[in-house]
Amino acid sequence: NPFVGVEGARPEIWLTGLRNPWRMSFDRMTGDLWIGDVGQGSWEEVDVARAGIGGLDFGWDRMEGAHCFEPASGCDQAGLVLPVTEYGHPEGCTIIGGNVYRGSAQPLLAGGYLFADHCSGRLWAIPASADGPVEPVRVGSAGAGVAGFGEDAAGELYAANLDGTISLIVATSR
Repeated sequence: NPFVGVEGARPEIWLTGLRNPWRMSFDRMTGDLWIGDVGQGSWEEVDVARAGIGGLDFGWDRMEGAHCFEPASGCDQAGLVLPVTEYGHPEGCTIIGGNVYRGSAQPLLAGGYLFADHCSGRLWAIPASADGPVEPVRVGSAGAGVAGFGEDAAGELYAANLDGTISLIVATSR
């Protein structure tokens, strides 16, 4: 743990600078930690801590996504790890962190980190190998009210909604 023995630091802390992480998951293949972090006013973000790397500072409350928050401009970004992807509030209101797809039934999704927005229901993907910044690709809809994701023993992904439905994530080409 990077904070053990550091004066003034709590030894149980592994990462800092997250505002409101809403759903985290470990990539079953790499061990990377994927974090959907709910924004304050304008930006929702996805952060990734690669396996075995602790002590990262994701920037809250100096940054919201990849943008200065306090102060609104000219903030010092030295030492911060910026999000791998983000989206603005015109696209939704609250990020729901997802999972890296490691199943076999949906080859179009292989190696993609999937996440959604609670309000709009939009479902996006980015390559799990991306270090950012990368533009998220809209891959479908999980329905408004999506609250979380899960994966089964085979690595297939499911979305859970507040209306009680659980849906299998299925890729289709258009």
